[in-house]
Amino acid sequence: MRIDRLYVERAAEGRPATAHILSKLKPRETILIDDYQDYFSRRKTAYLEKRNKRNVFIALKRGAMVKAAPPAYGYGTSDLHYYYVHAYNCVYECEYCYLQGYFNSPDLVFFVNHDDALREMQQIADQNRDTRRVWFHAGEFSDSLALSHISGELPYYWKFFEQNPDTWLELRTKSVNLSVLRSLPPLRNAVVSFSLATEPQAAVYDRETPSVKQRLSAMRRLRDMGFRLGIHFDPIIYADNFSENMQLIAAQIRATVGYEAVAYVSVGAVRFAKDVYREARQNYPDSQIFARHFIQGADTKMRYIRPLRLQLIETAQAALKKHGCPEEKIYICME
Repeated sequence: MRIDRLYVERAAEGRPATAHILSKLKPRETILIDDYQDYFSRRKTAYLEKRNKRNVFIALKRGAMVKAAPPAYGYGTSDLHYYYVHAYNCVYECEYCYLQGYFNSPDLVFFVNHDDALREMQQIADQNRDTRRVWFHAGEFSDSLALSHISGELPYYWKFFEQNPDTWLELRTKSVNLSVLRSLPPLRNAVVSFSLATEPQAAVYDRETPSVKQRLSAMRRLRDMGFRLGIHFDPIIYADNFSENMQLIAAQIRATVGYEAVAYVSVGAVRFAKDVYREARQNYPDSQIFARHFIQGADTKMRYIRPLRLQLIETAQAALKKHGCPEEKIYICME
């Protein structure tokens, strides 16, 4: 990965996670700083600048590293869902990505104080051990696998879930980078979930990502190694031939991976926070994502009108069930 400038917080120096990252990077310039927040997103940088220039920060995360997920975020309506923050920003460039309006910068940030995150996770797990199942999700602010060989955090978290077998992990990804997972034992309470789409949708909107066929191949390899799998059809974007293409991808999953190896499948229609909607339309003015009208919902997010959203969701559910996905494994995400 080409890096123009690497910023390292002085407080992050000497940590094993920092040493691991430094061993993987060859920046043109390295600068020691006191606080990454004095540089990252202090001055707004255009999201698409990531195509031309890439800066990286190694830093400590201040404040909470584990946060409650929004309603309908994960599988299991009676379960508690949290996500933990190990990095900011992504190497991919999906046209609907909410990160383009979330930060003022597309630069990558690797956080190295994983001990703080694990301490918070342990507290939450202990508080709910006898009441409700707890999930911790990775991949909210950065793909959980794409740079895992550089960030090096997965073994830390894997050990936590080995020691807390009643607490669940989900790694959300579009990546086929399985190098770190190959060195880790499959866990009953860890799910690697892949964001999928119809092949035409992925080819147009999922810029710089592995193809759908490559993702399915990675899923099959993980299945054969004994890993539990999940799938997210989220966001679904309107297309005239969506029903036909959804039938094709549902059949591909059955043939390549098999639904018996899939723990759950989420379906959800495209949506944007207002700021992200504005940024996305500016970044991709010709995108067909915006060919259908969006309205502001009660949660302030910009969405398709409800009848269209439900039509897309029901079409996806019907295709999945037709090709062998049990209905109880499907849940509607963030609707």
